[in-house]
Amino acid sequence: MHHALQTTKPRIVWFHRWHDGLTGGQLKHADYFDHARRTAGFAPKITFANAPVNAATARQRHQLWRVREGEPVADWTPRESDVLFLAGTDWRYARARRLDAAGNPRINLIQGVQHAHKGTELHGYLARPAIRVCVSAEVAAAIEETGLVRGPLVTIPNGIDVGALPVERETPAASRPSPVLVVGYKRTDLANELATRLQQEGIAHTTSTGFLERPTFLRLLAQSAVAVCLPQAEEGFYLPALEAMACGCVTITLDCIGNRGFCQHLRNCLVASDNAPSLLRMIRTALGMSATRRDQLLAAASDTVAKHTLDSEREKFQSLLTNIDAMWREAQSVPMATTSRARRRPKARDSEPVLDFAIVGAQKCGTTALRGFLGAHPEIAMCGEEVHLFDSPSYSSDWTRGQINDRYRRALGETAPGKVCGESTPAYMFLPEVAPELKRYNPRLKLIVLLRDPVQRAISAYYMEKDRGAEDKPLWLALLLEPLRCMLDGDSRSPTSAHRQHTYRRRGLYSKQLHNLFRHFHPNQVLVLHNADLRRNHHAVLRRVFRFLGVSEDVRVPPESVFANERARTKHPVVRALLRAAYAVEAVRLARALRMCMPVSGAAPSRPGN
Repeated sequence: MHHALQTTKPRIVWFHRWHDGLTGGQLKHADYFDHARRTAGFAPKITFANAPVNAATARQRHQLWRVREGEPVADWTPRESDVLFLAGTDWRYARARRLDAAGNPRINLIQGVQHAHKGTELHGYLARPAIRVCVSAEVAAAIEETGLVRGPLVTIPNGIDVGALPVERETPAASRPSPVLVVGYKRTDLANELATRLQQEGIAHTTSTGFLERPTFLRLLAQSAVAVCLPQAEEGFYLPALEAMACGCVTITLDCIGNRGFCQHLRNCLVASDNAPSLLRMIRTALGMSATRRDQLLAAASDTVAKHTLDSEREKFQSLLTNIDAMWREAQSVPMATTSRARRRPKARDSEPVLDFAIVGAQKCGTTALRGFLGAHPEIAMCGEEVHLFDSPSYSSDWTRGQINDRYRRALGETAPGKVCGESTPAYMFLPEVAPELKRYNPRLKLIVLLRDPVQRAISAYYMEKDRGAEDKPLWLALLLEPLRCMLDGDSRSPTSAHRQHTYRRRGLYSKQLHNLFRHFHPNQVLVLHNADLRRNHHAVLRRVFRFLGVSEDVRVPPESVFANERARTKHPVVRALLRAAYAVEAVRLARALRMCMPVSGAAPSRPGN
């Protein structure tokens, strides 16, 4: 008796696309089509909503989706177990095919924060059950904040195919034939204005204002020393900036929401203000970098690219497909108008704050180094970068503890459970409205304050803003204009506000900021340190911090040089003398304020004026 071999048919993942030209969204849709093809037990099929408009579009379509026999079909005809992949307005097609009420699992790819905008078509689809894949944490946060999402919300950061990068990228940036490339197909007016200014200054450059075939675009990047990538104001994930980093360019870009997770100013790229003069200043900075500084920037950019590979993106999506049935049941179990936050986080967990402590200030006082030291302790989990949650322009005092917890969980990652969790955002101490919100979130929160000689701090902050392209005045004039700039400031929370960029002297008035903290937190919850003590007595100061946080004091974290490469440490003698005189009364006030926290700090920290 012979038994026929039984074979299980792969589950089809159905894709739909309107394609009449190349865009970043099309590229990523094609990547997910390929991910499904490479997943065991699944096979993709795609329906194109329109015929190719010409031979070039047909060739492009084949290159993107690399469809095989049987994969492009005239219409969706899913079996009960098949998966529907919906991106953008694909919901229209599913509805037209009367698949709205079908029980097929649905994956909804969300590539932009525009889905969170009320009154838009895309916003209207959020209440439909689906497993939603967001291309960045910023997109996920925007979508989650609507409170409409039904089903799991998964963040899979966009990845790039490192293997497809041109060999020219190995050429050192300083030896490349094109000094500057302006990538302006999304911002043609700004790109053209910048090109005019570059021409006037005699800076050799290439301006690209059309969407190029990807191999051509990558080759152009790999031949350029500096790439200026101009995104729209709201992007879900701005891929060209990451591609520029991958091609070994010194990358200059603009803040666009969806690039905040991987574009870190002065670490792996330069982030300019949204205007041609600021971009021009950043280009001058990039072209004038020392070889050592350029290599540091490019090395950090390379590390960033290594975290955003197409292989990593594929693995996360394949894991989702493997568990799709359980995730789909979860999506269907969520009733209408129940937020994804309530569904995903048990109330018992959200009743306790995720964050245990925060380094709240002050700016340019060594908080980044301290964050690194604490993150090296095995019992501490630190958010990798400044979170800027409570000082964000989008922050609302209506946010619940659960909503805030969700954001911190994303920032902390998978290493946080069971550890003492902290973050570092030095603007928190300076903005007076933040302290009561911190208290509302966690009344037992511990705060760490790091101070520095206010004169050194002011000059250091000035040069930081100058390097960023936000300051074009000489130091003496910038200090004179500071009160006027702040008085005319409309929104202190805006990333480009005067309170953010031009508060050189004001941020050194530590006593007022400390008194504001003490109005909301008991002095025993505040540990005040001085960066000079951290440099001179590194291990002893860290033991005090570890004791304050309630973790093992025996862990030794190697010191590192802080402020070693800062410019102008001895320049501006007249300005320094005037600033020192201006801070004389403040030094007395600060000494009184520090006495309030001496029970916590032990010996009083060195006076910031010393």
